[in-house]
Amino acid sequence: MSIAVQFQTVLVMSACGALMGMGYDTYHVFTGRSRLPAWLLFVFDVLFWLGSMGLVFFILVKVNDGIVRFPIFIGMLFGAWVYFVIGSKKYIQFLRAVIKFCKWLYRTILRVIDLLVIRPILFVYRLVFMLLAFLYAAVMTVFGFGWKLARFAASPFARWGRHLGKKMYRKSTGFWTNWKNWFHSKKKQE
Repeated sequence: MSIAVQFQTVLVMSACGALMGMGYDTYHVFTGRSRLPAWLLFVFDVLFWLGSMGLVFFILVKVNDGIVRFPIFIGMLFGAWVYFVIGSKKYIQFLRAVIKFCKWLYRTILRVIDLLVIRPILFVYRLVFMLLAFLYAAVMTVFGFGWKLARFAASPFARWGRHLGKKMYRKSTGFWTNWKNWFHSKKKQE
């Protein structure tokens, strides 16, 4: 392997070390904001490091066909050290500002959706409901008035109607009783 390829590999691995440092800070900012159980945090830690190692090895395969040598580790450590000394605090501040902006943007989008979509729909729903309630009350008032008027107009005939109803009930009761007796007598004859 030529010196140029080795130098290129060390530079790429230094960049990988810096990227791993950024990934580490990103991971800790997000897991620090969440309240996850310790066992789940352990699983995420293992997944983070496995993913980081897989990514580094993938890049190493692309750069120098996956040949692992001691200078590669030095390059990664150097890149991570430079990142943590120079850029870690600024990156974390930037990341927190991005998270804060995303939260603000999310709340703003929800407010806009609430003002432009949800509230008008609720307003129309309430308006339709009030209109239907008014129409129902008006119709029931008209029917109630009509019913009272009909009862008032029919009140002279009410006594006659009750008397007629009682007569019809007695006759129908007698008919059913006679019919039962006749039916039972036919059964007994057989």
